[in-house]
Amino acid sequence: MCGRFVVAREISAVADLFEVENFPVDASLISYNIAPTTKVPIILEREIESLPVREIHLARWGLMSAITKDFSGPPLFNARAETVLTKPSFAEAAITKRCAIPASGYFEWQGTGDDKTPFFIHAADQMICFAGIYSWWRDETKPVNDPSRWILTCSILTQDAPENLVKIHDRSPVFLHEDALDAWISPDYETTDQLISQLQAESSEVAAGLQFHRVSSAVGSVKNNSAELIAKI
Repeated sequence: MCGRFVVAREISAVADLFEVENFPVDASLISYNIAPTTKVPIILEREIESLPVREIHLARWGLMSAITKDFSGPPLFNARAETVLTKPSFAEAAITKRCAIPASGYFEWQGTGDDKTPFFIHAADQMICFAGIYSWWRDETKPVNDPSRWILTCSILTQDAPENLVKIHDRSPVFLHEDALDAWISPDYETTDQLISQLQAESSEVAAGLQFHRVSSAVGSVKNNSAELIAKI
């Protein structure tokens, strides 16, 4: 699973790295303890004047679909890749609303109960991208003419953890291989089980190159947010 992650670069640097053309230039992305329900960057593709254009948008981390009534339930920040096309909460978004969620790394806890040890999992010298899905949710409590009634939300796909990460946790995000990013965010086709399976296989290849180290338990509190959280201990 993935319940906390890090973005340690400003939005312009993320845009350059992933060849994004449109992004909110005034947005600040840097955060060392991103938790569900906060806004996170997502990379998606739209067709503008018959040309594909990559964009970064900020989305609430926790998918809200048409069947979601309000904010009272637990945030759906992870979606199992194995069932994302059949679960009512995710299926509509998973068919065509695919996105990439850039990260400098993510946190995972090893152990059970009160005896849990946090680890920071990351690439050696670059950012990684999680496979994600997104949805526009309409807040029925707000007037029809209020543009804020539409809320962009997202979720990260997860799968069984690959061999090198399973000793930390039995689930991991689905990582996007560099060559797969273009195809995943393209809006002009529908997602299939075959595509999901291929994505999971490629994700394991990406995971094989990841590194991890133990970090401070301070990451467990969302009140803490500094580069010290990713320091090796």
